Amino acid sequence: MSLIDAVRDRLHAEVPALKDRVELIAALAALVEQGGLPQREVTAYVVPLGFDDRGGDSMGHLHTQMLSESIGVVLCVKALGDAAAKRALPTIDTLKDGVISALAGWGPDTVSGVLRATRGRLLAVANGLVTYQIDFAVLDQLRIAR
Repeated sequence: MSLIDAVRDRLHAEVPALKDRVELIAALAALVEQGGLPQREVTAYVVPLGFDDRGGDSMGHLHTQMLSESIGVVLCVKALGDAAAKRALPTIDTLKDGVISALAGWGPDTVSGVLRATRGRLLAVANGLVTYQIDFAVLDQLRIAR
């Protein structure tokens, strides 16, 4: 199971407000392409953000390297008729706290480390939708025998 799938499953299980409301990046991309809004009042999308090198070494026929893989959780809360998002922001705060609680310090069996919360940002308040992104990173070791 990929990190993205494991995070989606963890959010389904650990954040009651997101049960059956967590999608992968393809669903978000389709919405953006169509200029649409999520169907539910609250939706989350798990987004792969890539990886960064954290150093490594090669000796003989063995290459080891530390990689920090990042993922994002984009929270979407509908705010129709709430131009200032005053009603949506408390929901975003509650969801943000739930997501961080569910993921920080946890890691799926497929990686050697645990997720760290690295950043949270309000992305937009537009077109009746508030979007907030929380980024996480997990340190994992790559081993290649040549």
